[in-house]
Amino acid sequence: MKKILLSILLALLMLLAVPIIALAIAQPDELLSVNAVYVYEDLLEDGDCGVFIDYFIDYIASGNPPTGEVASEAYMAVFVDTDGVTQLKSVAPYVFQNSGYGRGVIWIYFSAAEVTTHGINRADEALYEVWFVGNPTLVWTVDPVPPKTIAGIDYWQPAGSSSSTLMTLRVLSYADILELAWTMDLLAETPLGHRLTALGESYFMNVIPNLRTIAPSCFSSGEFDPVIEPIDYDTNFGATFTNLGGTAVGSPITLVEGANTIDVTTVGTFTIELLKGTEGTAETDVCVVTGSPVTLRYGTNTITTTAPIGDITVTVNLVNTQTGITDTIAGTGFDVSEAAALFGMSTILFPGVIWLLVSILVCWGFYQGTSRPSRYGSPATSGKLTLLIFDICIIGGTVLGLLHILVAVLLFICFGAVTGYVLFFRHANV
Repeated sequence: MKKILLSILLALLMLLAVPIIALAIAQPDELLSVNAVYVYEDLLEDGDCGVFIDYFIDYIASGNPPTGEVASEAYMAVFVDTDGVTQLKSVAPYVFQNSGYGRGVIWIYFSAAEVTTHGINRADEALYEVWFVGNPTLVWTVDPVPPKTIAGIDYWQPAGSSSSTLMTLRVLSYADILELAWTMDLLAETPLGHRLTALGESYFMNVIPNLRTIAPSCFSSGEFDPVIEPIDYDTNFGATFTNLGGTAVGSPITLVEGANTIDVTTVGTFTIELLKGTEGTAETDVCVVTGSPVTLRYGTNTITTTAPIGDITVTVNLVNTQTGITDTIAGTGFDVSEAAALFGMSTILFPGVIWLLVSILVCWGFYQGTSRPSRYGSPATSGKLTLLIFDICIIGGTVLGLLHILVAVLLFICFGAVTGYVLFFRHANV
């Protein structure tokens, strides 16, 4: 037992005899430098902010930087509250080149919750400070007081601005600066412009966590989730005439298809809203329309009127595939609008009925003329050909504007299915 106690006492004496080793580091050749401080808001979430700090630790005159400690062990940047005392958050330099000494960048990030907790506000920009200080736990030679420099905010990006674009420009500009200071390739020319190299990505992604999310345009490659917008193919007639700088009687005016007379009582500007598929023109009548006739397209159109006051003419119509086909036959021998009016029918219903009757007669005549076995083999073959003739008649009537597209599509689908069934699945007379 005495031997055990003696051994323990001897071990304690040996521990006390070992001198306590204290880390020591030389003061920098010049005062620490904070060249610039930039603050950005709304980076990863609404209400957050990040502090971008450009620092310089000068050991150039003494030759080499300290060998015992790297910059992350010896120095730190501190964001200080408006009272000039409260330290909100501190971050050490990232060791990448020359043990972190010389010039580099430090990033201090505050989440939206932290911003709210600390009450960080751009309105108090002039009251915030950034301290760049030496580690007080180290032994500093020459002057035992750790080095320290204080800087203010040089730029504070307002909330709602394009944070991603501004951060991209800032990072790429500092990659260019550090590339010269470190004689390393941090930037590369790509088809997209200047982007970070692999070395540049390695440094800045470690300095600024989530940089790829904050500023994806810094990188030559990345992942994006495309937003696929559904395409609306519907076309509808709809037009509204509204005062903007001028005055028109009855504004806002719902326009009808065709020519509309608008009474302008005060010259100026007006807006004309058109639904998809509606087009038209605005023309001088009594009141002058600047640039008359003004072409009106889907969406918001702005027209300007000048003296004298009076009427202008706004003509709007629905324009789609069917109206386009109908317009091509207007005034030709296929235009049966006058005959349709005599029977009290629309200009598309009347020719459609006539064309269906003509198609039936053509098919009947073809069947009667080709149903002799001596010419086409058998009545069954003639019946199958008659179905093809009817399908062709449907297509021809649509192209000629005599048959409505919707009716033609439905007929073609139905008779196309019947034709396919008869030709390929059934051998029967028709």
